[in-house]
Amino acid sequence: MIKQTYDAVLYGMAWVAGFLMAAMMVTICIDVGLRNLGYQSSAHFFTFTEYALLAVPCLGAPWLVREKGHIFVEILFMYLPARQQAGLRFAIGALCVAVCAVLAWYGGVVTLEDFVNNEKDVRSLDMPRWIVVGFIPLSFAMMAIEFLRFLIRGENFLGSLAGPPEV
Repeated sequence: MIKQTYDAVLYGMAWVAGFLMAAMMVTICIDVGLRNLGYQSSAHFFTFTEYALLAVPCLGAPWLVREKGHIFVEILFMYLPARQQAGLRFAIGALCVAVCAVLAWYGGVVTLEDFVNNEKDVRSLDMPRWIVVGFIPLSFAMMAIEFLRFLIRGENFLGSLAGPPEV
């Protein structure tokens, strides 16, 4: 039950990120079209795009980690023997878990403080700030879980790495 709920949240976040990217494209096209026709476009278009540009990477990141779609530099691994590759991969994974956990904790503190203090983000509309930043701790916590899952399973979360190049 917990796994299904977690997976539903992870894939739901990815779908929302995809929807927001498409909605941003439509919004920008409408905005540009209206301006080119000599009309004043809505200030909400710009605000929506700003919020979406913050939300999209955070909402899609846990799914990208699961699918091994994150970026890494492979060149160092190419010249290491298999045993050292495994050790370095584990160290990188542990560092990823630690960094994501710290950012999730810090993001949670900021979100909670914004909620308790009733902070507002004032743009073309007033929005409670905790809504703007609330998905950040969730996103980083889920990325920490995804990296931890790779470590516990002993999986290569960096994708398939080739050995040293043939000379």
